Amino acid sequence: MQSYVKLKKILDNLRPYSIKLGLERIKALLKALSNPQNSFKSILIGGTNGKGSVAQMLNDSFLQKGYKTGLYTSPHLILLNERIKVNNACVDFDLLLDLALQIEPLAREFDVTYFEFLTALSFLAFKKLKVEYAILEVGMGGEFDATNVVEPILSVLTSISFDHTEHLGKTIEEITKTKMAIIRKIGIIGKNSPNVINLIKQSSNADLYFVDEIYLSRAKQFDLNFLKCDYEKENLACAFLAIDCLNKYYNLGLDTQAIKNTYWPARFEIIKSANKTFIIDGAHNVDGANRFLECAKKIKGSKMLIYSSLKQKEYQKILNMLSFYFDEIIITKTNNRNSIDKDDIKFENKNYKFLEDANTSLLYAQQSNYENIFIAGSLYLAALAKACMLEENLP
Repeated sequence: MQSYVKLKKILDNLRPYSIKLGLERIKALLKALSNPQNSFKSILIGGTNGKGSVAQMLNDSFLQKGYKTGLYTSPHLILLNERIKVNNACVDFDLLLDLALQIEPLAREFDVTYFEFLTALSFLAFKKLKVEYAILEVGMGGEFDATNVVEPILSVLTSISFDHTEHLGKTIEEITKTKMAIIRKIGIIGKNSPNVINLIKQSSNADLYFVDEIYLSRAKQFDLNFLKCDYEKENLACAFLAIDCLNKYYNLGLDTQAIKNTYWPARFEIIKSANKTFIIDGAHNVDGANRFLECAKKIKGSKMLIYSSLKQKEYQKILNMLSFYFDEIIITKTNNRNSIDKDDIKFENKNYKFLEDANTSLLYAQQSNYENIFIAGSLYLAALAKACMLEENLP
């Protein structure tokens, strides 16, 4: 625990809420650390939604074949070291602190951000632990994301939609160009709109492979335990296509059956607690909310929604979209300083109320008569829900 506290203190001094685009800081830092990212082969996973689950699927396929794997994802739900895993185990805080102390003086010298520090920390940990293949989830965008300093043997783009428009662009074309900058040699493109597909085809010289109806059909027929929604089958199809291409180009012998028991938290995750069903989903943009709603509509019985969002998201639009499908909506705050507050809500619907924090909201839900409690809108809210005693009843 002491190592965790010390590591958190180092990171908290890096202005965790600031975003500074550009690769010059992370490149300078990595060069000073002897470029640890060159000690393993990398796969980059970008897109708007579905990045984490695809990354986990690919990680599991490498693991099953006996390769030593590193998995770097963001954000974490409960503990920070969930972001940095080797062979599916979170890297120990003692080791992370030792490596962070090496990085700290250089981080001050190059004025790196919180995410850049964590990215360099993951690379050092993967080098130290002799990882062979690292699956890296892009944090935001692609072109100027800290993960985009590697030379990936393969890049994946899941679905692309509007998110982080203040940084990535106001049009889907601008966002696509930013995100597709992670593609170098081989690009796997998930199910997307025709204009996104055409733009990628016109703008990239890499070998490109697109998820088609054949792969979607394969995914729909595949029994994957954690998948509860049809939209996740699109992510599964992405993973299938990526595995086929990795085998074709690098003869890795990966098997899609390894994905059967893949688990990725807070993606329409169903938890039974007493006589209620809790459904936790990190949907935080319009596209994610639409996909969440597709699944929620299929759940029978009375429904309550506990919702929170960051202020920079399109929460008003999302709430208006969700409001017709839930018997009651509780809007609440999380522990993120950018979380929406009561004064931010201009939601003219009689079936909602505002409660001050997530714990109060969850207690209210547990004491209610609703059969199904949905928790959505923010991964910060999902984390708080997971941190409560709900997980005691995980199947």
